[in-house]
Amino acid sequence: MTVVAERALTDHEIASDSPNKDGFITVLEHSESDALESFSNNSAFLEQVKASYRKSGAVLLRGLPIENTVQAETLLLALGVNFDDNYLGGASPRSRLSDHFFTSTEAPASYVISFHTEMCYLKQRPGKIFFYCITEPQTYGETPIFDCAAIFDALSPETRTKVENLGMIYQRYLGDKKPRIFNVYKTWRDSLQASTKEEAEAACRKQGLEFEWQANGGLITQAKMPGFIVDPETGRKCISLTLYNGEAAPYDLKTFSHRLNTLTRLGLSSLVRSQYVKKNVFMRTLWGDGSAISPAETREMIDAAWSSSNLFSWKQGDLLILDNIRCGHGRLNVVKPRKIAAALGDPYKI
Repeated sequence: MTVVAERALTDHEIASDSPNKDGFITVLEHSESDALESFSNNSAFLEQVKASYRKSGAVLLRGLPIENTVQAETLLLALGVNFDDNYLGGASPRSRLSDHFFTSTEAPASYVISFHTEMCYLKQRPGKIFFYCITEPQTYGETPIFDCAAIFDALSPETRTKVENLGMIYQRYLGDKKPRIFNVYKTWRDSLQASTKEEAEAACRKQGLEFEWQANGGLITQAKMPGFIVDPETGRKCISLTLYNGEAAPYDLKTFSHRLNTLTRLGLSSLVRSQYVKKNVFMRTLWGDGSAISPAETREMIDAAWSSSNLFSWKQGDLLILDNIRCGHGRLNVVKPRKIAAALGDPYKI
């Protein structure tokens, strides 16, 4: 078995409209016809993956004989991954595909899911996230990867001070019934994996969430979280954030307006803005003192994220291993077909 020496992304693997052309993802590529067992039972290869991961925090395994999510799980288990399957309190709409993999998201295809670190709005979150490409998109559909330490360093001193000293408050609305449109709204039963209000309240307490029942049967939760996490590998401060307000998604859509039909983009932007005039909105990110993140601060953080991103093109069978402290991720607009699976692992608490 021969494994190609680790390399960076090449120019043709990075999207032509990527705001950052410097690839920081480590690629381990293989082009021979070996059985999966020759990888999952090969200690030298497994150590190579671990060493590459420690160095970059983002490792793309390309060309390995991984034919489905079950085989991806086999390889990850050989790497010592402790899967976290519950997704308790998770926000993204997704469905289970196998023991440990889910659909990465079922958000609308034209929607741009911006930079975020997975489940940063909860006290317990995954230390690693894994993506497996079942069906590669022919056009767009990238999963952008972000360097969280570089984002933190790129902020203005004023904004960086707020991130450090104030942290973030995340307010979420979990409805009593599934919405007919805009499926980013989840019910408290789905998100908290509860069938009764008592079970929902217990799940909130487990995740350290403040909560308040609404007259319509919905639930508002709130959590104060740090704005950064120190990477134990490098000691650098890494921004920890998911940014939701009336400015964020429209600004992301504008950043990639060349990819979208104008009417679709403006319609999505108007829909998002209309949500933030309501009390009961999917998610709202505030500064830790309860003050609003201004439009200018929002744009600054989004610009810093995209300038520290890699937009690489998926290939069928790719397996991406991602450090959820050092690296954020997102999803660009999708021209179907495209199917990416996601799994969570090695959870940690703050």
